[in-house]
Amino acid sequence: MPKFRVIFLAAFFFIGLQGCSSGLFAQYNWDLLSQSPQNGQKQDDVFFITPEKGWSVNGSGRVYRTDNGGDTWDLQLQKSGSYFRCIGFADSLNGFLGNIGPNYFPNVSDPLPLYRTTDGGENWAPVPPSAIDGPMPTGLCAIHVIDSEHIVAAGRVGSPAVWMRSTDGGSTWKSASLSAHIQMITDIYFTSPTNGYIFGGTSPSVQLSKARVLHTTDGGDTWTPIYTGERTFELCWKASFPTNETVYVTLLNYAPNYPERYIAKTTDGGQTWEELPFASNSQKEFGIGFVDELTGWIGTDAGGYETQDGGLTWTSKNIGGFVNKIRLMPNDNSEWMGYAIGDRIYKMTSSVMTAQESAQHENRLGVNIFPNPTTQALNISFELPSRQHVDITLFDTSGRQIDTLFTGELPAGEQTHTFIPNQKCAGIMQVMLSTKNYSKVFKVSVLP
Repeated sequence: MPKFRVIFLAAFFFIGLQGCSSGLFAQYNWDLLSQSPQNGQKQDDVFFITPEKGWSVNGSGRVYRTDNGGDTWDLQLQKSGSYFRCIGFADSLNGFLGNIGPNYFPNVSDPLPLYRTTDGGENWAPVPPSAIDGPMPTGLCAIHVIDSEHIVAAGRVGSPAVWMRSTDGGSTWKSASLSAHIQMITDIYFTSPTNGYIFGGTSPSVQLSKARVLHTTDGGDTWTPIYTGERTFELCWKASFPTNETVYVTLLNYAPNYPERYIAKTTDGGQTWEELPFASNSQKEFGIGFVDELTGWIGTDAGGYETQDGGLTWTSKNIGGFVNKIRLMPNDNSEWMGYAIGDRIYKMTSSVMTAQESAQHENRLGVNIFPNPTTQALNISFELPSRQHVDITLFDTSGRQIDTLFTGELPAGEQTHTFIPNQKCAGIMQVMLSTKNYSKVFKVSVLP
């Protein structure tokens, strides 16, 4: 094993702190909701109408509701043969529930794509075919409640591609096939009743599909493709709109033995797009959420990631595994909060601090990397206030994970861990230390 020297660079940054205004900083923390529902692996959607009241759905035909911000959850509906993929509410009583439909996942036999409640989920009834003017969708993957009168829904992954809209609060719907433009639909979002986007893939076959985005400016009467990827085995999965002009999209790639992963981004409402490298580890991207144009999170089949620079670099973030949907909203204090649903449900809370408070917060674990320089090993010391899970991860400057140095429970008190970097370590590296409420990245130089 080659010798090396580690030089601690004075420049470091605190993950989760971003300038707000007038010297204020926002800190974002994600925590597991210990009583949240489980479904073996990935769950599909979560929706909150207030910071306290929300619902979650999964592929076992279950709908859960919480009235206390996710501390506890009550099972509202369990329907055998249904795969509930998406959910949305106009208010605390009126909601809509999408089923993916048969002939895609095993053991799914329910042919009814859309359900509705008028009593907060206590009772759900299928939207009858007579209420739908146009083709009946085989299944739905996405619902977006634009306002109390305008609701849109679309699906599905694996085809066929059909979208629906209601302009009377969900009483009646108009639907249309979009197969002339897109074959798979996985997400839908409207910035207004007339301006909307649909995301998916160009072919019902994953092997042939390329990622595609459609756009409408007339409420869905006409649709135009505005982005098509170049790679096959790929489709758009989920989108996030931190502003009406800035959009981020995860690009889900199924190509075998192809490690490179990308996201798509526009800053002009879809007129132009750029693809940004996300990871080189073959991880499949699913849910995505941004609180502003710079700060956001992505869920993959192997864990979560966070960016603070608009998707240029990514570091790991514990928001759970297989996160399919991230929902973000302001809370009662005009701070951001959010929920990420995957194998479990994680909750994000934020707080605003002054520069002095953020500096005190940043140093509260007393993290130190030493000696400087060294030709033998990299030592990391810190002090934990209580027993908790700790992750220490090594990244290159592009945000690609190189190695997991440590992951597991540690007791309270002073800690020192020594690592011998492997041959993949060379040049400038980033070491990230993450605990329940703390993440910090140190830049180090590894010299042969």
